[in-house]
Amino acid sequence: MTTNPLVAALEAAVKQARELDAPLNDRLTLIADTVRGLSTVFAEAVDRMVLRLQQAGAGETAPTLGEPMPRFVLPDQAGHLIDLDHLLLDGPVAVSFNRGHWCPYCRINAVAMSEVEDRVR
Repeated sequence: MTTNPLVAALEAAVKQARELDAPLNDRLTLIADTVRGLSTVFAEAVDRMVLRLQQAGAGETAPTLGEPMPRFVLPDQAGHLIDLDHLLLDGPVAVSFNRGHWCPYCRINAVAMSEVEDRVR
């Protein structure tokens, strides 16, 4: 089976970002820069999407650091609904929204979350 060179290059960047002893933003930038170098068409599509989100004010009403989260009910990793109050019974909560294991940004974010788990706890 022949590996797609774009996929191989992206996987190499994810591996490098995962092993990088740097803040999450630097790791994500490494992947973004790799994607930009691999496909200008893809990079331009992402830029258009980000611009549309910014113009629509996406995230402007999200809680900032230190502000309480609004109450929510979301599915857990097994698909069961769980609310914030229930999660807080076990201590502090960190919430991360990830598209899936196929997303390089989500994978690096998951690694970073696991690296700080003890400090959050």
